[in-house]
Amino acid sequence: MTISLLYVDAGKGHYVPAKAMSDVLIARGYDAPVEDLFIALDARFWHWFCKAEWRFFLKHPVLERIIHGVSDNRISNVILRFLAKTKSIRTGFLAWYNGRKPNVILSTNFLGGVIIGELAAYYKLDVKVYVYAADAFNNPVAGFHPNVDKMFIPSFVGEENLERQGYSQDQIIRSPFPLQQSIEKMERVSKREARSLLDLEDRFTILYNLGGEGIGSDRLIKRLVKEEVDYQIVVVGKTDEHTKEHFLAITKDSNLRVHVPGFVTNIGMYMLASDIQAGKAGANALMESIALRRPFLLSQVLYAARDTTRFFKRNGVGWVESSPKKQVELIKTYAQSEEVRAEMDSHFDKLPLIFSAEAFVDLLLRNANQSR
Repeated sequence: MTISLLYVDAGKGHYVPAKAMSDVLIARGYDAPVEDLFIALDARFWHWFCKAEWRFFLKHPVLERIIHGVSDNRISNVILRFLAKTKSIRTGFLAWYNGRKPNVILSTNFLGGVIIGELAAYYKLDVKVYVYAADAFNNPVAGFHPNVDKMFIPSFVGEENLERQGYSQDQIIRSPFPLQQSIEKMERVSKREARSLLDLEDRFTILYNLGGEGIGSDRLIKRLVKEEVDYQIVVVGKTDEHTKEHFLAITKDSNLRVHVPGFVTNIGMYMLASDIQAGKAGANALMESIALRRPFLLSQVLYAARDTTRFFKRNGVGWVESSPKKQVELIKTYAQSEEVRAEMDSHFDKLPLIFSAEAFVDLLLRNANQSR
């Protein structure tokens, strides 16, 4: 069986779950290639556009929420379905499909759902079209397609949102969250052990995540400097020398202990070393943090992550706060109160979530085999 996993190069949030699924499938003997949707379709302009647009909006989050909020509607859905059937897209798709001959196509981006769903219906192909909602709590209305066989989403909040969009109960499957294997299979050591392994001090630690694109704000760290707290800050994510120098400069002569390892391959160990994680987060960083029982302080809510607020209010495993002053108040309360930390930790035991790429693949294969 060939299961083709398609993502879109608009941040790492769509690639990481596709790679996590592929790693498990390949280990079990399946053909499970991971490919960029628009490279597969030989649509180079759209590949460039999606990446460039996403990076632009990361630098302008307020504009992102407005533009994506306004454009996420049925009109955009109709336009996408029309574009999917243009000659160049159809030609690229047929060349890819006839070369791969997949039994299942699973997209980790909504664009794959609407485009592949439209083309599979147009050509009446004998292939299962699945979508994994990588944002965890929602999937854009613009990506709706009735020909999608299954919509996998890892949260009750997301399941409720998909039902409102018009997906049937037969289409929606609440799934595990597919953790990358480096985290799923890692040894869970104590904070003290993790800090020792990473050469960090044993003090209250904030993991500050700039994300896979390395685009984030420094306002929280500047506020921590102003408050004269003595925490340890570890800045991770894609960084260059200018970014590293900037964070070191703004914390110079402060009580903070600052480390800027940048992009790391052992992010799970850094999460275990931290007390909380903060910053701009895609679903992967957020859910990985929760899987390792570390609350997340989300400082920048993008349109796709808008339902994170409802999830946090319902489950109490993190905060959404844009004001640096209030962010620091939340952090100080958490750092100073053992009772608050214990209560937060107890909430992780009650989460209605499963974190496992292995379990996700079990579910995927059951559905693929049942429908053959």
